[in-house]
Amino acid sequence: MDQRQSPCNLCLGSDFEPYLESSPCGRRLLRCRECGLVAAMGGSDSDSQTDAPKAPGTPRDPRTDQRRAAAVMRILETGKILEIGCGRGDFLAALDPKRYGVVGVEAFPADVVEARRKLKQRGSPGAILEGSVIDGHLTTETFDLVAMFGSVAHCPSPRTTFMEVSRLLRPGGYVVIETPGLSSLTARICGTRWPPLNDPAAGFFFTTSALERLAMTCGLTAGAVLSPWWPLRLAF
Repeated sequence: MDQRQSPCNLCLGSDFEPYLESSPCGRRLLRCRECGLVAAMGGSDSDSQTDAPKAPGTPRDPRTDQRRAAAVMRILETGKILEIGCGRGDFLAALDPKRYGVVGVEAFPADVVEARRKLKQRGSPGAILEGSVIDGHLTTETFDLVAMFGSVAHCPSPRTTFMEVSRLLRPGGYVVIETPGLSSLTARICGTRWPPLNDPAAGFFFTTSALERLAMTCGLTAGAVLSPWWPLRLAF
């Protein structure tokens, strides 16, 4: 292990092992022996996890975001919703503006502009903040639901982000998460050919148990809700 390797972002452990011999992005993949979290490193001498925004990934399919919104509206009858990494705003714009107040956080200026345009066009009472959720200085216990669709893998520190989510969530609120899963059959079969490893902005990869442990460590009540009508993966 590189002596300059940072502690595990989940359990703060320091015992790592190589996860795969190589990845499509040419980064080292290290797995924490204690909790199973896999971190992607930039190279032999530097950690790729910095506070600087990374390049945006592939734009999300608006149809998928519409299905996500329909699923969330079945979870929550009305309330205030935060999306971390809202992209171009399709999920937030698809929510019924009469039932939900929305806030989106997005790091990339062009996406922020487009998301604001879509909310205005929809007549949605909400805001899009540029930057990170940590920089937003949002009020404690403000939101009934927090959504993260693919963004947890891109966080400079998932632990810090989850702690902030825990602070922002009202008692009894929901956190809905989608992220590529190391526990999936596809990941196990594909190995180094697993498509999420091609994402240069993704710094962390989770098994289901690691994601649940992260949630509980940060004060959230974890438990995968594998609803048959959910469009993709899992919700906490």
